[in-house]
Amino acid sequence: MSDVYRLLGGPGSPYSHKVRAVLRYRHLPHRWIVPLGAFRGSGSLGEGTEIGDAGKRQVPVIQFPDGSYHSDSTPIIDELETRHPGERSVIPDDPGMAFLARVIEEAADEWLPLPMFDYRWNEAADRVFCPRRQMAGWLGAVPETELEEAAKTFLARQEHLRELLGGTAENRPLLQSTYEELMGTMEAHMATQLFLFGSRPSIADFGLYGQLSQYAVDPTTSNLMKAKAVRLFQWVQLMDDASGIDGEWNAADDPLSIGAKGLLKLAGEVALPMLQAAVDAHLADKDFHPMVAEIRGYGFKTIARPYQAHTLLWLKQAYAALDEATRTRIEPVLTESGCLPWLSIRDGEAEKTPPYGMA
Repeated sequence: MSDVYRLLGGPGSPYSHKVRAVLRYRHLPHRWIVPLGAFRGSGSLGEGTEIGDAGKRQVPVIQFPDGSYHSDSTPIIDELETRHPGERSVIPDDPGMAFLARVIEEAADEWLPLPMFDYRWNEAADRVFCPRRQMAGWLGAVPETELEEAAKTFLARQEHLRELLGGTAENRPLLQSTYEELMGTMEAHMATQLFLFGSRPSIADFGLYGQLSQYAVDPTTSNLMKAKAVRLFQWVQLMDDASGIDGEWNAADDPLSIGAKGLLKLAGEVALPMLQAAVDAHLADKDFHPMVAEIRGYGFKTIARPYQAHTLLWLKQAYAALDEATRTRIEPVLTESGCLPWLSIRDGEAEKTPPYGMA
């Protein structure tokens, strides 16, 4: 057991499913654990359980074989790359393709939770199913009265959070249009290949899968996916355990896949403008204040979250670290997708970029 990772996750957590899928694909020995009672519908996640004892308040939390605990899905995946180099890596060999994959992964991590959150806590069927489903996962075998009370408390909590994050009638057309666009892009993509950067999954695929693991379960988004993107629905099932997939990366000079092009466009026109607004608020010491991001003609109203600012600052740092030849080679793709303007380091941003790593 000394080489086994322990992944503590949540039943409705896309980031937990993302890391679990990476562990499965990479054949890294692990145990998947949902600590029963770690969340009861309100209050701090992990209180009185192993998660809280480790000083964490979010999932997933991974315990390394040395006994240490860590959180934050993307740095966890990067640390696993360092610890297990060359063993079914999820990072494309070519540095340019690796960067493009990272852009898509971060865009999936930061934008796709917002439409999901709005559907999950606004649609009538979801408001019935989702709180009961998640609390049943967190609580295990409990009497109906306890489950119902926890679900009711959880729903009230999430309704408040939904509005803070931008799940409002004003923002809803933009949120829902991006899900429709994602389904159309990926359904067209999967007529040609299963994965974004070759015949094997990359960190971009796993970032997308983590979010879609929940879209495929929640009633409204699942019904939409089954009706409009059945290939994508089945791909989500495949990605849950891709341990039997072998394959190769596309060559650096191969045309970019339909999916990669479409997802980079969503990143450049939707996710990155929102993240830049968070960076601007962060530099102005307005974290957790209301902010407006100009996205495709919408004034998208949400709150400024410092972690979102950090993700874009880290992306900018990674882009600056690429060698000139690599930047020159991928610049046309970044320009066409609308990503490039958001990747330059602006005045004051370098000093506000925190060290990258696991929490």
